[in-house]
Amino acid sequence: MSKNDDVNNLNRRKFLKSAATIGATTVVAAGTALSTTANAHDAKPSSSNSEFDYDVVVIGGGYAGVTAARDAKKNGQSVLVLEARNRLGGRTFASELDGDPVELGGLWVHNTQPFVWAEIERYGMKIKETPGAAAEAMFVVEENGKRNALTLEQFGEIIAGWEKYNARAREIVPRPYDILYNKEAALAADKVNAIDFLDQNGFTPLQHAFNKCMIEVVGHRSPMEMSYIDVMRYHLVGGGCFATFMDSTTRFKLADGTNSLIEKMIDDGKPEVRLSTPVKSVQDKGNKVVVTTVRNEKITCGSVISTLPMNSITQVAFEPALPKAVHQVAKERAPGSGVKLYIKVKGDIGNVASLAPSRAINFAMTYQQAKDYTILVAFGNDPEKLDIYDDEAIEEALSLLIPDVKVQSTMAYDWNNDPYSMGTWGIYQTGWLNKYYQDLQKEQGRVFFASGDHGEGWRGTIDGAIAAGARAARKVNDLLNS
Repeated sequence: MSKNDDVNNLNRRKFLKSAATIGATTVVAAGTALSTTANAHDAKPSSSNSEFDYDVVVIGGGYAGVTAARDAKKNGQSVLVLEARNRLGGRTFASELDGDPVELGGLWVHNTQPFVWAEIERYGMKIKETPGAAAEAMFVVEENGKRNALTLEQFGEIIAGWEKYNARAREIVPRPYDILYNKEAALAADKVNAIDFLDQNGFTPLQHAFNKCMIEVVGHRSPMEMSYIDVMRYHLVGGGCFATFMDSTTRFKLADGTNSLIEKMIDDGKPEVRLSTPVKSVQDKGNKVVVTTVRNEKITCGSVISTLPMNSITQVAFEPALPKAVHQVAKERAPGSGVKLYIKVKGDIGNVASLAPSRAINFAMTYQQAKDYTILVAFGNDPEKLDIYDDEAIEEALSLLIPDVKVQSTMAYDWNNDPYSMGTWGIYQTGWLNKYYQDLQKEQGRVFFASGDHGEGWRGTIDGAIAAGARAARKVNDLLNS
């Protein structure tokens, strides 16, 4: 029987049952506080145009939505944020495991991520380091089960293997914020899946195991479904070399939690926010947009910014209809569907990191150390391989990476069964740049799209979401002032 029942009694049955009830879709994020403007269900609408209730309606209160709302307010527009969940943050989710802070969704930030780092500087946010990013002991389990405690020589071997895998990255993606700049080469690389390139290019068993695991962690799903170019994109935005890439993806976190930055942005912009308010439809009438909630409340506005994830956007009826490519992507599903969990184990096991490709848990590292326990953050790329609510199964899976551990408690969140995300972060499948890219973020009339799942740069991260929200707010401002 799982010990992981302290998150407001969250389990599969209760999750699915509550997901159908407005206002009870998620557990409340620890410490998330909203300004007085943010619970204004009954606030009087306000627009500079008497024909509208609001100048801008933002659908979704994650980082993209909150950024767009803040920026639109700064541009002088009246803004309403409609968030389906009973909290802000989207796919970031600050909570606690036995009193210790954890992040069930987005976590790491870095100075290689320009948009989120600008916000950290703007608001004077403090950061903390994750111990495992500079592990004192690192282990790689090869696919035959051989467990390597890396020597200095072996560490050099895996660095060389990662650099070899990404050797053509700067040629194929010379501008990672303009991924099709070298269009012919980029589209050719998009047709290659990430694991085929690995299998066909002569890596040592240790290099192969490490690279495969990193691809699985980046894609958060089977590497067979991930495009080779998306691995190169991650490598390049992370500094273009092994050390800065690893630093960028595992080192810094917000000291007061991801919710703390959301709160700063809300307090700064002061948009109106309505929680527990899913949207049913969006109708562009040409001279205005009509947004209808699931309660059949109709809200008129000059423009809409939709930040809905690519896996769940088709649950909202858009008129005119979304491009066929958007529906096809939602049907095929973005690859991010793995698991992320926090595991509290008995004793101080040290500052470690361990990787094991194709296992139920393929990556685990020290997140926090204490005198009598250690908290690990862990990932797996296949939700079918691990019951995230079964501590015994988690202990068995973890023991392949770190032998003799004794699990005391765990915490995870089932993003795949959350109807407002239907998965984790946005990574492109093989061939998506060729087939769908041009249609995935294109505005339609008065409706603009700002999901962190799309665009270049740090797509699928907090940074990518902030960039998308800022871009959309600028476009809306241009429209409303034209």
